[in-house]
Amino acid sequence: MTSRVAIVGAGPVGCAAAAFLVQAGHAPALWSPTGGRVRRHADRASFVCNGAVNGEIDVEWLASPDRLAEFPVVLVCLPADAYGSVLGPLNAIWQPGQHLIVSGALSLAPLWIATAVPGVQASGWGTTLTTTHFQADGGLHINPLRGRIDMATLGPMAPSDARQSCVDLFGERFVLADNLLAPTLANINPIAHAAEVIPNLTRMDLGEAWSLFGHFTAVVGRMADSLDVERRAVAQAFGLTLPSLRQHYARSYHVPEGPLHTMAAEITRRGMSPNGPASLQHRYVLEDAPFGLAFLEALGRATGVDTPVLSASLTLLEATYARDFRADNFLLDALGLSGEGAAAALLARCAASTSVASC
Repeated sequence: MTSRVAIVGAGPVGCAAAAFLVQAGHAPALWSPTGGRVRRHADRASFVCNGAVNGEIDVEWLASPDRLAEFPVVLVCLPADAYGSVLGPLNAIWQPGQHLIVSGALSLAPLWIATAVPGVQASGWGTTLTTTHFQADGGLHINPLRGRIDMATLGPMAPSDARQSCVDLFGERFVLADNLLAPTLANINPIAHAAEVIPNLTRMDLGEAWSLFGHFTAVVGRMADSLDVERRAVAQAFGLTLPSLRQHYARSYHVPEGPLHTMAAEITRRGMSPNGPASLQHRYVLEDAPFGLAFLEALGRATGVDTPVLSASLTLLEATYARDFRADNFLLDALGLSGEGAAAALLARCAASTSVASC
């Protein structure tokens, strides 16, 4: 059955989602405040992709964000540093009964939406549908769909129905958690990206072309493993047992599990490695430092879990960028992540059985 779904964000992830939807026979529409990576003509947008989906993809283009209210399902594919400026104003547009899905949700953004807009269903995925990147010629390279995506949901729908809504669009790959914290903490991007970019900051600063996984040496692997231990320790404090970074890479790239640097070498050998950031102004830092690392650090503080490597990485990025990334995450205050009992209160609010009205 053809479904109408709107996608917020026309970057690589949003366009890849549109490509998979078109391939499956659905009718997606795109809205973005910029849309600079797609060709726009009247009420249509198009782009060329290769890899898991090949050819030109043509979709409806929404000229106004107000039209997002027409769609029963909306997939949000925005970097977290756009939550405040782009997603925040959209809270005035959402309608009761809509299902809002945040792809690769960071800092419990679905809880923020559900609290702000009673009557909506807000779901969060622990990662994106796939890994994807725009190439130098403007084409979009798309890797295969991930085999597993952890998700949780808040709102009036039964959790199983919210999951089925995702399955109807993208197939049987969604694993339902009973707490929104689970997919949030399952998102490995903040720790993986920190380990990848910190040893390569001068490459970013000089605008070099460098392979992300091609430069994932044993040095990066040791740093990433250490950060992963702390991520999972924070999750354990909430009673959650999460897949490791190694397990995540094995599932996402379909490579044998082993030491991270050997997995990265195999990802590179198979041609699935994107280039690393060629600018300091990149979401691997601007998104993941405040809305990933700072959020994990705050959860650790609330649960009494030490995060020395994570905190040191965040402080190092703040020093090199001359920027207070901890203060950039407005959701830390919005979700009340401070004071006595913050962890227990947050855990209760994230339960899948929680209705929007009680958030």
